[in-house]
Amino acid sequence: MSDKVVLSTGVLTREPGTITAVVNLVNLERRDSHRVVVEVWDWSSYSTPTQLTVLIGDNVPVMFPYSLAAQNLAVMYADLDETVDLYEVRITLPDEEKVIANCFGRSLPPYASQEGNTVLQKQLVKIN
Repeated sequence: MSDKVVLSTGVLTREPGTITAVVNLVNLERRDSHRVVVEVWDWSSYSTPTQLTVLIGDNVPVMFPYSLAAQNLAVMYADLDETVDLYEVRITLPDEEKVIANCFGRSLPPYASQEGNTVLQKQLVKIN
């Protein structure tokens, strides 16, 4: 990934009902696929964060970099159990506006999105 940008949610506090950190990625490109990387870090120890497994579909671990096809949406997530108090989502994308990422926490069934744990792409912090 030559022209890339790394974006971060910053460290978020997991709300009591949050069971997953979700990242929606959409590629609005008409023809080209783009390679993306999603990382979810557990910062609960306040130092030496632990990387959590990122899943897609029916709990399948994602192999990164992930090739996001043109005109496609990928929904990736990481499980957040009760041991995770603080977490961060980092997303590596091509440095262009054709790939959009939004992050949110999802609570117990019926799997509602949580407004307090939502970070839209324009709110993500560029860290590279």
